[in-house]
Amino acid sequence: MFGKKKVLKTDPSVPDSTEVPKSSNDIQSGVREENEFRNDAKTAYITPDCKITGTIKFNGPMRIDGQVDGEIITDNGELVIGKTCTVNATITTKSAIIEGRVEGKITASDKIVLRQKAHFTGNLQAKTLIVEEGVVFAGKCNVKP
Repeated sequence: MFGKKKVLKTDPSVPDSTEVPKSSNDIQSGVREENEFRNDAKTAYITPDCKITGTIKFNGPMRIDGQVDGEIITDNGELVIGKTCTVNATITTKSAIIEGRVEGKITASDKIVLRQKAHFTGNLQAKTLIVEEGVVFAGKCNVKP
């Protein structure tokens, strides 16, 4: 009774520290940041299993591989619409690279690139437009350098 320390058993389900554990599966979180963009800037990322309805506002680079219905807005950000992405939205951005399916309106203050297997239906406006071979484009474009 006296002189011996009593050892308490701890519950293994309760973490010992106050740190928030990092998810071992980033895809489950829906949105994550990556360092794969230019200049090692942090890139916001929407995964293929994520669906967003509403308005997305961001600064810096963003990659979307999921589904978006609504509006995407950034003043100085760079947007990449991935191959698995489906977007039905009005997009306002500095520059955009489209690899997937987009229906709506894109206004870019700098450049829009439509990659090889992109499908775009709608209107676009930019200073520079690059369209690779194999793109499906139905709509109007206004390019003003």
